[in-house]
Amino acid sequence: MTKNIMLFPLQKLLLIDRPGNVRRWIIIISCLIISLFITSKSLAVLPESVNAVYIPSHCYTDRKVSELIHYAKLTKMNAVVLHVKDPYGMLNWKSKNVMAVEIGASEPNGTLDKAVRRFKEAGIWTIAKIDVFADNRLVDEYPEMGIIDSSNGEPWKDKNGLYWANPYDCNVWEYNIALCKELAGLGFDEIQFDYIRFPCDGDLKKISFPMVSDDMTKAECIGMFLEIAGMRLKPLGVAISIDIFGVAAWKKEDFGVGQVLENMAPHVDVICPMLYPSHFSKDFLTMSNSGNYPRDIMELSMERLQKRTDKRIRPWIQGFWYSKEKINAQIDGILNAGTSSWAVWNPVGNYSTTYLALSQRMDTELPEPQFYPSLNEITDRQSLISRGNFRVVNLTNYKEGFTILSLEESKNGKKSSYSTPSSVVSTMDEGIMDHILTQRDIQFSKKTSRYYKRTLIANLLSKDLNIDLRRLRPMPIYIDWNDNCLFTRTLTQEHIELYRNPHGQLQASL
Repeated sequence: MTKNIMLFPLQKLLLIDRPGNVRRWIIIISCLIISLFITSKSLAVLPESVNAVYIPSHCYTDRKVSELIHYAKLTKMNAVVLHVKDPYGMLNWKSKNVMAVEIGASEPNGTLDKAVRRFKEAGIWTIAKIDVFADNRLVDEYPEMGIIDSSNGEPWKDKNGLYWANPYDCNVWEYNIALCKELAGLGFDEIQFDYIRFPCDGDLKKISFPMVSDDMTKAECIGMFLEIAGMRLKPLGVAISIDIFGVAAWKKEDFGVGQVLENMAPHVDVICPMLYPSHFSKDFLTMSNSGNYPRDIMELSMERLQKRTDKRIRPWIQGFWYSKEKINAQIDGILNAGTSSWAVWNPVGNYSTTYLALSQRMDTELPEPQFYPSLNEITDRQSLISRGNFRVVNLTNYKEGFTILSLEESKNGKKSSYSTPSSVVSTMDEGIMDHILTQRDIQFSKKTSRYYKRTLIANLLSKDLNIDLRRLRPMPIYIDWNDNCLFTRTLTQEHIELYRNPHGQLQASL
């Protein structure tokens, strides 16, 4: 059943039968009036040169953020592009937008907020990538806001089975602009619109656009959205950029998706063409295989774009499939075209090859990030005592090289955070975990997550004690990581007394 949705003011204006130019000016004037009620901030000053990497939502972890900040300090990278809204319509922050909450698009944990704060504290330019018109979640909940399949009257799906919102529908505009206002409030320096276009794959012949205006072309529609978004968002102090197909650099006419540079560029601050060399046709510009000419593709495309607009251009570099040499060839092409801004795209956020390329350009070896102290760096510390509600769950003596762990039961109405082996193991220093795994010949790498390491350690505990982890009860468990790294329930009387009275007072009962 179709839900009843409130028409936004702009939508009501569009539904009135007026000539295209009159309608356009009514919308613009309305937005100017709305802008008067927005507290204007000074526009964040774009760095002269922006060198960024793309970060998918699964990379908002403390460790990945630390890695990126580490390499930013060593190289010329000074920006990050954080994916905040994907084609499924899911938001990667805890949105308070009524519609986003209603359709279940809001992220409950809010990990994006912390990542943005850390990047900004490190002086890194933060860019929010929001996928606009590919929005499966919105159309699934509000079919009337979607593109329609003319063969059955249902929402149309692309080749990936995803719904698309109708680019002509101003309710869709308002929804995305409202989300961008939240992102500005989170502290983002720049909003980057992706999927700022009409569909290009799937059965396009079946597409029907509700509320379409006969006198508004696709390119005009995209241009007007950007014009309105700019008037609404720039007073909030954010820059605006757009992702466009690489072929848009070479075509002045619309090739079916509404991306015509001349309609889009006047309303934004930065153009971000996706100039991935391997994505051009194999015979592009008589090249036998365009993917083998990364420098030429980048240089020639940039030169062509620069002749058509005076706006800043920050091309996407292909950071997948390619060697460090081909990544550097793309950067060379950008520099040869007279600019120095770029952003590297890797769909899973793996930039090990990119770091090697930058290391090669700098002719120096970049040290790997260190996320936590090694065992050698912590052996001179004082003892660690981690308590739960009723007992010590971790007593570590760094100088003598042993740890005593214990689960804790929930009682007296107090729920314990240390009722599982994994939760107790998580109190151990990661440097000690690494040492135990190495001594026990368990395979792991520097990229292995702390979460997975504690799972490996908990499994070793289960094996050594010959007990199902689900049957383990609160009791002291001893491990000498200076010796055999085996877990045991056998403690010396000295260790028992130390565990009971770590500071000379009874801290826990056995």
